[in-house]
Amino acid sequence: MTGFVWIASYPRSGNTWLRLALGALLDPGQAHAGDAHARFAPNASQRSDIEEALDVETGDLTPAEMEALRPVAYRTLAALSRRPLFRKVHDACIDAVAGTPLFPPDATLATLYMVRDPRDVAVSWAHFAGIGLEEAVRFLCDAGATLRPAAGRPPLDLPQRLLCWSGHVRSWLDAPGRRCCLLRYEDMVADPAAILGRAAAHAGIAATAETLDRAVAATRFDALRAHEARQGFDGGQSPGSAFFRSGRAGGWRTALPPDLEARIVAAHGPAMEALGYLAEAGERPCWLTAAAVGK
Repeated sequence: MTGFVWIASYPRSGNTWLRLALGALLDPGQAHAGDAHARFAPNASQRSDIEEALDVETGDLTPAEMEALRPVAYRTLAALSRRPLFRKVHDACIDAVAGTPLFPPDATLATLYMVRDPRDVAVSWAHFAGIGLEEAVRFLCDAGATLRPAAGRPPLDLPQRLLCWSGHVRSWLDAPGRRCCLLRYEDMVADPAAILGRAAAHAGIAATAETLDRAVAATRFDALRAHEARQGFDGGQSPGSAFFRSGRAGGWRTALPPDLEARIVAAHGPAMEALGYLAEAGERPCWLTAAAVGK
């Protein structure tokens, strides 16, 4: 059976960490830092998928024309492939310009959706993009937010429509087709082997306790950060910024001013509550008790 495994998340939510860990699980003989994340699961917005699948040159196409071609390209690649195709996704799960799902259910094998407390996302996004916290919070609350190639970089990827943070979350959790596997960044920090094991099972990747432990050890956050310090890591971050910064959960408590936290909660409160980000310790978030999780 062929098709895509989408590894989806809002930016700065642990997508790269999860992909590196899955890559280490699938191919323990390879190095899993540097550009290994791009080799294992390249960006679904890359122009080359359209060009390879449809044999077209995208240089003269408008963003709207290229977006309309993406579902066609995914279906074509899925039909031609003899193995699962893994892709990183930051787009929201929305319809393409042509009115068809951007990520066709009939070309989808599985979807892993990583979510992170938006207050931590805002802090991380500010560091990544080289902007202030207020601008980062405004970005998370913008229903028209779009991720574009950074200035000065070759436009290898297409613009990615994100929506606001909670719009992004709901677009994936409410998407048609097989229900996605919801993974919380905070749970992966607390028990990476368990979360990696759940992701692997949903994606159809064989794993044992031993292989999971090896993959987790190969992609420990401190090891990734040390590798970046030695050899660099180009994840698209602003010049001079580290890609692997802290890896903590809850760092917003000392980094985010109260007025900006309040703005995030006002904009995204229902989704945050459903995911457990406003719950008291020990209280189970309602979405995590639903059949959506891990199925």
